[in-house]
Amino acid sequence: MPVTTNIDPAIASLLIDASIESYYALDPHAPAKCNPRNVTSPTGYDLVGCWTGVDTVFSISNQVECFGVVFRSQAAPYTYIFSFRGTYSMLDVLEDADFWEQDYFVPFQASPSPEAKVSSGFWSIYNTAVSGTHSMQKQLFDLLGKYHASAQPIHRLLITGHSLGAALCELFTLDLALSAYRDITYSNYNYAGPAVGNPAFAELYDSQPREKDPATQTLRIQNTYDRVPCSPPDIIPGCVYQHVGAAYLIAFYNTDWVTPYALLYNHQALNYQAVLACAFTSQGGVCLNDNLPVPSDGETLVSLQPDPLTLCSLLLQTQTPGIPAAVSPGRPGNDSSAVAPSSGP
Repeated sequence: MPVTTNIDPAIASLLIDASIESYYALDPHAPAKCNPRNVTSPTGYDLVGCWTGVDTVFSISNQVECFGVVFRSQAAPYTYIFSFRGTYSMLDVLEDADFWEQDYFVPFQASPSPEAKVSSGFWSIYNTAVSGTHSMQKQLFDLLGKYHASAQPIHRLLITGHSLGAALCELFTLDLALSAYRDITYSNYNYAGPAVGNPAFAELYDSQPREKDPATQTLRIQNTYDRVPCSPPDIIPGCVYQHVGAAYLIAFYNTDWVTPYALLYNHQALNYQAVLACAFTSQGGVCLNDNLPVPSDGETLVSLQPDPLTLCSLLLQTQTPGIPAAVSPGRPGNDSSAVAPSSGP
């Protein structure tokens, strides 16, 4: 998996903010309707749209939920942000866990690859339509057409998401690259995402022109202590998964290892935001702090120099901030408990 230090702090800060706000558009009491009143747009942007997806659990339950929001810059030339939310409902969690089967990736405006497959859980949210509700895939391309033909046409498109939202936004990014809108200037920065598809999907994704350029390739921001990017687990014959793009690493964990949900703190978007903000204002671009407060969620984090050798390790790093740990690397994808509820902000 390629690792990079090439990141645009302004874009990364903007898109983690947008990723967090996409969670607030979901009203648990009325999930099928996006709730803009709970969303605070990033500075300089307005909320201009949203879309839904369908949670399909074992072909029994079909629930329409708000799954993303669109922000547009207030000034021309116009930048649009398509932000996909992550796991929120229990149905989302069950869909996340549906990794033991894979479906063919079928682009919206191109012929499918004979080999590219993706997780059935992610694909069903992205591709399923029910009576009266188009699939997320069609809604996204309808929005692209609407905005591109408007008086505020798309000059640049930023695509983002956290957790499950990171997986969904990668499906859309490849779909976009294979569509008639491929010439739009677009970038994907996503956070804490699992692997989406098989090696053939990753090869198709990374072979697109913008993905071949290190300046424009998909950037996955990953905490080395976060188990979710190490999923899906490589335990099902014929269901191998491979990440796309390049990883920008950070390293943090919560100081409270007693709380049952402590490992979830290593995945929360608000904690990613706090560590990135610290890194971008620190000398050397790395957050080294063994008592980093996160006022927005009341957590205290230990933030360290990230060590690529500790990715997906089952052992706990115990290094002092800034000193790499001597820890043997684990095998990616060995943690079957990676996907869990409460992986939102």
